Amino acid sequence: MHRAVEDKGSSRMSKKNTSPSSGNTETSSTRKSREQEDLLSLSSNVFKVRRTLLEQFSRIERDMEKRAKMNREQFASREELNSVIDRLHSFRGELDSVLLKIEERIQSSADSFQALQTEPTEYTPAGGQGSLDEIVTGLNPFNLRRKYHEFSLSLRSEEVDAFGFDPIFDRFVRPIFEFLYTKYWRVETYGISNIPRNGACLMVGNHSGSLPYDATMLKMAVLKEHPSHREVRFMVEDFLFHFPFLGSMMNRFGGVRASQENAQQLLQAQMPVVVFPEGVKGLGKLYRDKYHLARFGRGGFIRLCLRTGAPLVPVAFIGPEEIHPMLARETFFASMMGIPYVPITPTFPWLGPAGLIPLPSKWFIHILPPIDLSEYGPEAEKDRVLVYRLAQRVKNQIQEVIVEQLKNRRSIWFG
Repeated sequence: MHRAVEDKGSSRMSKKNTSPSSGNTETSSTRKSREQEDLLSLSSNVFKVRRTLLEQFSRIERDMEKRAKMNREQFASREELNSVIDRLHSFRGELDSVLLKIEERIQSSADSFQALQTEPTEYTPAGGQGSLDEIVTGLNPFNLRRKYHEFSLSLRSEEVDAFGFDPIFDRFVRPIFEFLYTKYWRVETYGISNIPRNGACLMVGNHSGSLPYDATMLKMAVLKEHPSHREVRFMVEDFLFHFPFLGSMMNRFGGVRASQENAQQLLQAQMPVVVFPEGVKGLGKLYRDKYHLARFGRGGFIRLCLRTGAPLVPVAFIGPEEIHPMLARETFFASMMGIPYVPITPTFPWLGPAGLIPLPSKWFIHILPPIDLSEYGPEAEKDRVLVYRLAQRVKNQIQEVIVEQLKNRRSIWFG
């Protein structure tokens, strides 16, 4: 009887001893979960703040660039606007790097916290709870953002120039364009020696293909076949910068937003530059008008050569007109998206995104002998009649070469 009473007493004591410990365990697990949620919430808030700030800076930069282009003297001088824009670019880069470091520190703290709170467990076979936890952790939005930043940073170079050209990214995407040049479009380039071995030159060509494929192929031709393997920069139409990522990606492998100021800076830096005077009219040319050159603007490329003394090199492209044979243009919905037109081709929009794949036509690039305009002097750019006459001369020269070469072409696909 006495032993039974002792057993009952001991059982009551054990219950009293175990109850507080279970309560402590529940409180500790709740606290751990709450701290982890707080870390993830903080990281999400930092990401939102970073995105909001960068959007505001982008809006300010666009407004400043617009005002600079319009040259509103009552707002500020062009030099002051350019200085403000440069400072905004610099501050934006610093802000982006600081916020990225904050995100990395938060992620590091979260990883350390998780490592400390996780006890070693026995080996779990593939497909078990361990692999499921790894999949869930990998799909965490913060981890995905971190992995994207790591991949993006791995393709960035510290030697990015003022126009956004990134040598590391350029080498990363170069095999794609090399495949297009050698295998897909099988480009044949003639007259590569007409491009100077050093110094500035302005290459002027006919434009087509909806996107600047012709510029990238000329860039590859000079890089691969020119004795000096020169790096070429090319002007890009404004509307391409309305698409997400497309404009910045163009900048990173050599494209520059088309403007007189940008082209002049590149020529003064002794670089070969490609311009397309037809502009959007050349890109939006209907198939029935193929290889009929549109108006060469107002002769801005002639003024560039006269102002800088750079030689002018005409270039004739044969083949790009057939990669996206445009049957019609849609402009109503295009104007809502801020682009000049939506192409209607035999494949787009009927095949969806697959319709945007360019067709494998056979390409020829004919680089003509350079035209030296230095004899006229910089003051000649004010002579509108001379500028128009020289622009027409270059246009007619390119048109004659195209017509002559089309007579000898047997097939669109095989040359």
